[in-house]
Amino acid sequence: MWANFYPELTMRDGRTTVDASGPLNWAEIPAEVTRLAVVAVVSQNGVRGRGTSREYRREDQDREWWCEVDVERGTGFAVGPASSAGTLFATAPEGLTPWPWLGDPELVDG
Repeated sequence: MWANFYPELTMRDGRTTVDASGPLNWAEIPAEVTRLAVVAVVSQNGVRGRGTSREYRREDQDREWWCEVDVERGTGFAVGPASSAGTLFATAPEGLTPWPWLGDPELVDG
């Protein structure tokens, strides 16, 4: 797995934002990928949000990714299980196929 979600993700701002994050495993990412970003989607009981991480560079060897997932549909998330999907995409070189994954983190209050 190239990236994934941590088992618990923290909510804030009246439960309208989730701090999505997870490990970033550079050793499993093809060597030609020098920069990448992650798009994360969290869904729960009709509430859905999406966010995009900053760009990560291989030379920095960051060991985790992070982004804010803001509610796009619905009023707010709740404490408990959620469905999540992430996509790791290369920003350099361009044109590589993105790598998706699924997760089922617990949402917790911050």
